[in-house]
Amino acid sequence: MQDIRESVFSAESILIRKDGAKRRIWKESDSFEKLTQAWQRMTAQAAQMPAFGVSLDALTRQEYVKGLWIEMFFAKDQLCWEMPFSRLLIPLVKNSCGFNLIRYSGGEYGGRCFYLDLRGETTDLFCATVESVYAE
Repeated sequence: MQDIRESVFSAESILIRKDGAKRRIWKESDSFEKLTQAWQRMTAQAAQMPAFGVSLDALTRQEYVKGLWIEMFFAKDQLCWEMPFSRLLIPLVKNSCGFNLIRYSGGEYGGRCFYLDLRGETTDLFCATVESVYAE
C-alpha cells in the first residue's frame, strides 16, 4: 500500500473513540459504508506527506481518551512508505485541513506518522459522519 488514503478500504473494522467511550464498526455493516464514503469524499484530493513529528506511545494513550478519534484495524500487517502498521489511529478535530495518521506497530503507537493534507477540504463532514455513526 503506497497511498494511505486507501487504507480504510482494507480495514476489517473501525473503532470510534469519543471521550474514552468506544464503538466498533465492522466492515460488513452499513455504518462502515457510511464512514468509508465520507472518508473518500474528504480525502479525494488529499496529499499524503511525512508527518513533522513522531508518536510517543504513552502520550498517545493519554490523549486518545479525550475528544474524537477513529482507529482502523487490519487483519494483517500493512506497509506504506516502508513503515509497517497493524492499526492506524487518527485524532479528529472539526474544521481541520489535515491530520496525522498514527501507526500502531510492535504493540505500541510509536514512531513516525503519516500526514494527510486535505487540499482545500476540511474534516467537518467526516467528523459529523463519525459522530452520527457513533450515536446510532
